[in-house]
Amino acid sequence: MDRLPDRGRVTRVAVEARITNVESKAAKATRSHSKPPVKPARMKVIWEVCSGTGRIVKTFPYPDKAAAEAQTKALTRSTGRAHMLRSTKVPME
Repeated sequence: MDRLPDRGRVTRVAVEARITNVESKAAKATRSHSKPPVKPARMKVIWEVCSGTGRIVKTFPYPDKAAAEAQTKALTRSTGRAHMLRSTKVPME
C-alpha cells in the first residue's frame, strides 16, 4: 500500500474537492429550466353516429342526443347494417 505524506493527502483532497465543485457548477449551468405546464385544451362532448366498422357518418352537438339516436336507428333500418352512437371529446373552437 502506497502511503502519502500528510501534505500529499491534503493536496489530493483539495484537488478532488475543487474538481467536484467545478463539475457541480457546470451541471447547474447546463441544467435547463423547466417550462411552465401547458394548460390542457378545453374539450366538449359531441355525439358521433358511426357505421359498424367505426367510420363516422355524422356528428351532433351534445344537447341533440335524441336527434342522434333517431339518425342511428334510421340508418340501421335503411341500410340493414348496424350503426352505433358514441360520445367523443373534441377541442372547443
